Amino acid sequence: MNKKVLLLFSACFFAWVLPACTEVPVPTATPVTFSPTPAVKDSRTPSNSSGNSVITIRSGDPISGENLFINLGCNACHSTGDDKIIGPGLQGVFARAQTRSNMSSEDYLTQSIKYPGEYLVEGYDNLMPTTFSDLAESDLKDIIAYLKMLD
Repeated sequence: MNKKVLLLFSACFFAWVLPACTEVPVPTATPVTFSPTPAVKDSRTPSNSSGNSVITIRSGDPISGENLFINLGCNACHSTGDDKIIGPGLQGVFARAQTRSNMSSEDYLTQSIKYPGEYLVEGYDNLMPTTFSDLAESDLKDIIAYLKMLD
């Protein structure tokens, strides 16, 4: 009789324990997709008091330009002061750019960044990488806005 009770007890115990040990899959939530609308950096069209649209062209964001200057590695060769590292120091570069050619400072600096071999400062070799020829126009404007602050 003991064997029958023990066998019955064991069967009930396993019938109760085994379902508790099985893993029940829980469906996970659907991942949320984040797709923000990018802000327009180059222009805005506010309305003036007469209701007409006014176009304001932004020349660049110097904070973004400073971040690009650091993240693209420009600071490895150019100081933001007068010191020469590999390339010339960039303090006052915006004002100096106007005296280097017949174009505006912005155009000269854009050309110098995108195509560094076209305008060489006397005493410097053409060591700047040519990897910036595909730099986005907004990034160039931001970098130039930062360089303008160094004057």
